[in-house]
Amino acid sequence: MSRLAWLAGGGVLATYLWSRNSPRSASSRTPAAAIASLPGRWVWPVATWKGREPTVSNGFTLPRHAGVDIMFARLPADSFKAGTPNASKGFVMPDNHFALAASDGRVRSAKQTPRGFAVVIDHGPRKVTSFYTHLDKLIVAPTAHYASKQTVRAGEPIGTIGFSPEDPEKLRHLHFEIWLGKPFDAIDPQPLMKKWERIAPPGEQLVVRNGGSYRAIGDRGEPYPQWVRDLKDRAGVYIIRDLETHEVLYVGSSTGRFYDTLTRHFQVWRRWKGFWKGQFAEGHDPGLTYDRGRVEVSVRLTRPDRALDEEARLIQRLRPRDNLIGQPTDAADDQVPF
Repeated sequence: MSRLAWLAGGGVLATYLWSRNSPRSASSRTPAAAIASLPGRWVWPVATWKGREPTVSNGFTLPRHAGVDIMFARLPADSFKAGTPNASKGFVMPDNHFALAASDGRVRSAKQTPRGFAVVIDHGPRKVTSFYTHLDKLIVAPTAHYASKQTVRAGEPIGTIGFSPEDPEKLRHLHFEIWLGKPFDAIDPQPLMKKWERIAPPGEQLVVRNGGSYRAIGDRGEPYPQWVRDLKDRAGVYIIRDLETHEVLYVGSSTGRFYDTLTRHFQVWRRWKGFWKGQFAEGHDPGLTYDRGRVEVSVRLTRPDRALDEEARLIQRLRPRDNLIGQPTDAADDQVPF
């Protein structure tokens, strides 16, 4: 089989090798400066770590390095020794850290290569493809030629970050590329990444959002906090309670539009202008609105098929003031959120 035929079929190794040995000259590649942004939601392909944001440790330099390497800038308190798999003099990478899908797409290929596991994600109908390598474990299903039919969302874990077995230093880092059009049309992703979101790994998201803690969401007219904006297209349950008295006011859920479902409770202006008249919001379930500055919120992310069951469980536990449906007939035996 020719290299072209293998590439068209989704061979990751062929894609990776050809991206470095393309017959096209470096000058024929699309200049990164000519592309201001990519359509859709994009996140950094490495999750934050203990609140620290990832950074580019090695940049895009054609023809040898058609992407960027991503790690964390070293801090004085870091215990990782330079020269170990977890650290160089200037950068560190912990064990078992997640690589994330940079945007929504279909998994075109996910398999072992001489440089570690590699994943290719097709972000069609946009003519954009992302490539990830030096993974030591796959979270997406191994596949080629789109055979798994697996789709991923922006920020979804696709694997854990390792190192290239061919690298003498065995240094953990993620190698990341963006291709426009054909697979060997790599562009420098770093200018684009300046506008991309940096998000926490699933484990830290659960600690922050699922630990029973409540957080204020700001006053009317202020931008919603980043943790609220990150709920877009997620599923889960939420609790709204009074900021001063801590009375639980409302429990709700969303099976896939968490941000929209939650924030409609704070669109008080819609009720004043009659936007909700004749709709679900005229009663208690689920459209009551609250003054943002007088409440706080706790949320928990779940699978879409678990959200409604979790909502019912929380209503039974917490007996929220404004829910009519699902209230228990007997006293709840547990008052602890989640």
